[in-house]
Amino acid sequence: MFDLEVLGPQIVKELSTLIEQSVVVTDRTGFIIASTDPQRLNTFHEGASLSIKNLKQLHMTEEMCKKLKGVRPGMVMPIVIEDQAIGVIGITGTPKTVEKYAKLVKKVVELFVTDFLSRQQRERSVRELEYFVSDYFLKKLSDLETTKKAKLLGFPIENFCRIAILQGSQYIDQEVVERMKNNQTIHPELMIVRSGLGQLIFFIPEVEKNQLMSSFERMEMQLMKVYEDFQPIGIGQAGDLKRSFLQAQTAINISIRQKKIVFEEDLKLELLYYELSDDCIKTFVSRTIEPILEDKELFDTLEVYFNDNGGLQEIADKLFIHKNTLKYRLSKIESLLSIQMSNRAHLAEIYTAYRLYKRV
Repeated sequence: MFDLEVLGPQIVKELSTLIEQSVVVTDRTGFIIASTDPQRLNTFHEGASLSIKNLKQLHMTEEMCKKLKGVRPGMVMPIVIEDQAIGVIGITGTPKTVEKYAKLVKKVVELFVTDFLSRQQRERSVRELEYFVSDYFLKKLSDLETTKKAKLLGFPIENFCRIAILQGSQYIDQEVVERMKNNQTIHPELMIVRSGLGQLIFFIPEVEKNQLMSSFERMEMQLMKVYEDFQPIGIGQAGDLKRSFLQAQTAINISIRQKKIVFEEDLKLELLYYELSDDCIKTFVSRTIEPILEDKELFDTLEVYFNDNGGLQEIADKLFIHKNTLKYRLSKIESLLSIQMSNRAHLAEIYTAYRLYKRV
């Protein structure tokens, strides 16, 4: 059963837009908890008390108004849900007037209650599923426990083989999640579950990688229109779900930095970079490329050198400098860093330091 204290004011507000008569809602004891007339709040309505006691619709005549406490001319009707009276709705006015609105009022109240109960059930189901997913990944549930809980929740966990994680830049409510699920083109059986970390966890059946990428790209474009910001997405490998979840967590950390959708299976050097501590990275960078970090000209030259596959002339053209100027800059980098660019070991060290520093 739900709390009429929450729903009562909403019912009164809606009815006040449909009819001109004053409306009250009382609790099971007959006390008014919502009213178009604020002065009647928290007062006792004896007519409502009789209505809920006898489970009957009652007309509040002028004579009854003189005998009963807190009553005005009109009609009171018990709000009955699952054979139990949860409160009373009252309308003021003459018998002829209130009779005209009785069916409308009853219908509005029924719709509100039905919708409220439905939303409560959906929210309860969503929370139970979120708790299950959290327990599944973060706690050691046995296979038997997992199977039982998943079956009870109607969650076909055995149908999924891959996990993807989306890190929302803003809170993503359940209505948005439902729209995403209904509009997605990944797989008709895909499930999306919210995480308490502001993440969405995608349970994915067997899908080709190319289709998965194109579907997530379309989803990313739609989300960008709504949130005006990139929503990082990390995708684990197909196979064991718990292992795929850990891989997706690694991929999402890199997606956050690289601003692109990341498949864990595509990661190479990044796997090493993101396992290192900040202190370790800071020490390595200080021992390698730190002397040129404050020199934008030299650092930009090194960056283009690493990111361009062409020869020196192509690199010089990209930097808009003469080839001899490029050679001079490279020579200066070698001198400041005490390395030789032709030495593969030296080049590997500063390339690794560059990647660690940029975290790309």
